Amino acid sequence: MPVTRRSLLKAAALAPWLAQIARGADSEQTDEALPPPRYQLAMNLEIMFPAKMSYEDRIVSAAHCGAKHYGFWNYGGKNLDRMLEAQQAHGMTCVSITGAPRTGWGAGLTKTGEEQAFLDDFADACRVANRFGAENLITFVGKIQPDIPPETQHAQIIAGLKKAGDIAKEHRVYLTLEPLSRVESPQMTMVTSADAFRYATEAGHPHVKVDFDIYHRQLGEGNVLNTMADGLKRGLIQFIEVGDVPGRKEPGSGESNYVNIFRLLRRVGYAGAIGMEHGTTKTPQHAWDTVRAMAGLT
Repeated sequence: MPVTRRSLLKAAALAPWLAQIARGADSEQTDEALPPPRYQLAMNLEIMFPAKMSYEDRIVSAAHCGAKHYGFWNYGGKNLDRMLEAQQAHGMTCVSITGAPRTGWGAGLTKTGEEQAFLDDFADACRVANRFGAENLITFVGKIQPDIPPETQHAQIIAGLKKAGDIAKEHRVYLTLEPLSRVESPQMTMVTSADAFRYATEAGHPHVKVDFDIYHRQLGEGNVLNTMADGLKRGLIQFIEVGDVPGRKEPGSGESNYVNIFRLLRRVGYAGAIGMEHGTTKTPQHAWDTVRAMAGLT
C-alpha cells in the first residue's frame, strides 16, 4: 500500500489509542484494575454439541450450562417452533443466525443477475431473526466468480449491501459481514478483515456492520488485537465470535492469547454479544466455564 498524507495522518491519530491498548495488555496489569465486562457470552449451538442432538435440546443444554444467550446457523431443517418453546421456557435470548443461508456461500452478490435472490434470501432470514429476537445476521457475500471482472463483483457487492442494509433496518437487525480465511475458504470473496471493513465502509449503511470472528482472523491473518481495536474504534464491528487455533475449540486450548483479547474488550467497553462459535476439548459445560472465567464473568 502506498504511503499517502491521509494514511500518515490516520496512523498518527490512531497510534496513541493503540499504544494505550498495548500498554494495557501488559501482563502486569491485573484484571481488578480493568472496568467490569459489559459484554455477554452466547453459546453457539452448532459444533459444540453432538450432531444428532435436536436443536431444542441444545438450547436446553446451553441453559443448563448457565448460558442466557445463544446463536445458531442456518434455520432450514430445524423445528423452529420447538426451538422457540425451549428458548422461552428457559429464558434464553438468541443473538445471531445466518443472514443469507441459501445464497451467501454461492452466487451471493458476486454473480451478475443474482442480487434479487440474495436479497430475498436475506429478507427471509430477517423474518426468522425477528421471531427469535436475534439482532445479528451473519452474512457472506458469495464466491469469487472467475469469469466476472473483480471490479464488477466489487461494485455488485456494495450496491447489494446498501439494499440489504435497508432490509435490515426495516427489520431492526444488523447485517454483519463475516470474513473467512484463505486457509479454509479460498473460494470466497471476503477472506480478510480489510475486505469486510472496506465493504461495510463503502456500503455506508448503519445496519451493515462486521462480525469479527477471532478464530478466522487468527487462522488467516493474525495481528488480532490491533485489527480488532481498529474495527471497534471505527465503529465497524457489531458482533464478535471466539474460538481457538488450531482445532477451533474453546479459548485457552490453542495459540491465541484470549486473556489479552478479553482485557482489550473490557478496556474499550465493548457491550455487545460474544458468540462462542467453537467446539470443546471436553464438554459444553467445560467450554462454558472456561470461557466465562477467562472473560471475567465469574
